[in-house]
Amino acid sequence: MLYSRFGIIEAKFWSNFLKVSSGFEKNRILGLIRLVSLPITLFSAVIGGLLSSIFGSFNLDLFLINTAGLLLAHASSNVINDFWDYKNKVDSPDYFRNVYGVHPVFALGERRTILLGLVLVFLAFLCGFYLFLQRGIWVLILALLGFIALFSYSGPPFRFKYIGLGELIVFLVWGPIMICGSFFVITGSFDFKAFLASVPYGITSSLVLFGKHLDKIDQDKEKGARTLPVILGEQKTKKLCKILVLVPYLFVIVIAFLTREYPILLSFISFPRALLMFKGLDEPKPSRVEESPDFYPKEFWPMWYVGGAFIFNADFSLSYILALSLSYFL
Repeated sequence: MLYSRFGIIEAKFWSNFLKVSSGFEKNRILGLIRLVSLPITLFSAVIGGLLSSIFGSFNLDLFLINTAGLLLAHASSNVINDFWDYKNKVDSPDYFRNVYGVHPVFALGERRTILLGLVLVFLAFLCGFYLFLQRGIWVLILALLGFIALFSYSGPPFRFKYIGLGELIVFLVWGPIMICGSFFVITGSFDFKAFLASVPYGITSSLVLFGKHLDKIDQDKEKGARTLPVILGEQKTKKLCKILVLVPYLFVIVIAFLTREYPILLSFISFPRALLMFKGLDEPKPSRVEESPDFYPKEFWPMWYVGGAFIFNADFSLSYILALSLSYFL
């Protein structure tokens, strides 16, 4: 596959971000909370804020507190789910999880991992409690939905990841729940247009998890982790992903014409990246790290599909945010 100069620069930027956020070199806490995954939540919060400005009203204080709460909740769920993956005998020193960040259990031990998770949960609770005082019972309902989805991803009682529902949970949480929840917190109301606008981003977020699970499909099979790619198989998963790469842009068209917010169509500036990912899913993954491109960060092998999905999510997010911003100002 040929890589454009811009594509190589972008890949190097995000690989450098991964190196810093992994916690291997310094600032171990960044790896413990999986900082590398937090931009996905930040993008959700920003999209929710922009939709509030376009279809409702904007409150900066509520936006900032909501964003902080979401980031803390995401970080705490990362820590707690790492703990449960360890207890479920999936995460081990030679497992995929240890490639992209310091694992809390191996770095801190079980008790201090739980303590770190609880501290982060408490800080997220403080943000949520303030928002509950401002907006009432719906904040509690949304928080409970998010809590169940995030903290039962790997742990009891549902263990969504192990029954092939992980990708659906990511779509629901980072799409409708976070974005529509942010919209409600900021405006005090719900709007179907905000729900529609949450779907494209939720899909691109789920593709990141599809990519990660594709990269470790053989390891998950061996450990009995029945992720959706394990259940469907690699080829069917890739076909599904190719559909999901294109669907967000169909929603963008529908949203633009239903709401008459035509600047949203500017989201299509990320479409070349979508096509690149679409084609990339047909390309076989290198069988060994030596076969990867020169710009590929060799220390993070065997991460492959997840890297492309993460960059696609970032490109779509930034183009979507730019389009929504223009829609507000125009």
